[in-house]
Amino acid sequence: MIHIGGRSPERVRVVGALQSPALRLVLESRAGSGVVLDLSGVHEAEADAVRLVAGLSPDRCQLLDCPAWLTPWIERERRSLGRNQEAKQGGRSDAYES
Repeated sequence: MIHIGGRSPERVRVVGALQSPALRLVLESRAGSGVVLDLSGVHEAEADAVRLVAGLSPDRCQLLDCPAWLTPWIERERRSLGRNQEAKQGGRSDAYES
């Protein structure tokens, strides 16, 4: 379940399962603005949703009260995403697409 708003309209609280379809819908509705994801109520997570969170830029999304079991998973996905992007760039960290 996702709760939007409260005292802060950019705050989104996830309760129960972190699921990719619901999270995508929220992020699409907030296109162009930042969002604060309050993950304090998350008890389970889909792998796709974790990859989605890991791929969000810090200036687009701030994580709040992330459960201790979920933090390392997100970090592993971020490292994996970084390795995949580096491989696509031919192993060069300074490569970019024009």
